[in-house]
Amino acid sequence: MRYFVFLLMVLVSLWSAHSQAADFSFMSFRINSFGPHQYDYSFVWNPVTEEATLRVGLVVEKIDPFLQDKEISFSSARKADYVALDFPEIAEGCEAISHWQFEYQPGLPNYLMYVTLKGPACQKVAKVFDILQIRMRFIGVSLLQFEPIDVAIDISR
Repeated sequence: MRYFVFLLMVLVSLWSAHSQAADFSFMSFRINSFGPHQYDYSFVWNPVTEEATLRVGLVVEKIDPFLQDKEISFSSARKADYVALDFPEIAEGCEAISHWQFEYQPGLPNYLMYVTLKGPACQKVAKVFDILQIRMRFIGVSLLQFEPIDVAIDISR
């Protein structure tokens, strides 16, 4: 009986995690490549404010069909966060995104994203951001003629 309860708890937790992930519309981008080992990525570290401002050039890989033909201003989101999927512990001490600017318009070949990470360990994150598998979540993104939605964006090389 104990094993049955354990199995039931595992299944419920997996179902819960899946339903939470399903609440987000999804987009996938890769960092634009200029050539071998040259990527459209840079950052500036401010040691006084402990902020890293990142500039990331992105190319579309995959977009949720619901979002494909919509213009999206991610700066309208009320909250943003991120996680490094392949190395989550690197973000300890750099959990906050204090500013973000990203606009998606259908049909454009490239996009620019500006993100400011705030925290004492953000310089370390900024140095390796372009080689990590990043998932950014934007909560409450406003769309014309729609209720605000939540959007998850995967960024990778």
